Amino acid sequence: MSILRFLSDIRNAAIANAIIVIFHIYIAFAVEGMGFLIIVLPIGALIALAYFLKGKKGATILALPTISYILIFATNSSEMIESLQDGGDEHIGWGSYILIPFWLLTILINVFTIIAEFRKSNKLD
Repeated sequence: MSILRFLSDIRNAAIANAIIVIFHIYIAFAVEGMGFLIIVLPIGALIALAYFLKGKKGATILALPTISYILIFATNSSEMIESLQDGGDEHIGWGSYILIPFWLLTILINVFTIIAEFRKSNKLD
């Protein structure tokens, strides 16, 4: 039961998403360029807003980056799996072995958190 509680805690979801956003800010400075921040910073703002609002509103806001993560995975999963098989990404190297599974875990945490926040809100209504 404690694993489910961990996976459905909005604080843990916010921390996991913040780690992803911080990593992408690093990628923006090191690899992609400042234009990449146009995508990353709004996602960070959505995650912070979801954490502070909580409940149905927070879950709905957290769903936006989660949906984008799922769409990115759906379109790039073959490249991600290939990078894991070939020894890593050209920019981050062996970091792919840590980041891709962590990113998938973050998607899972987000989904559980969204469900838990909606259920909590329904019980309170």
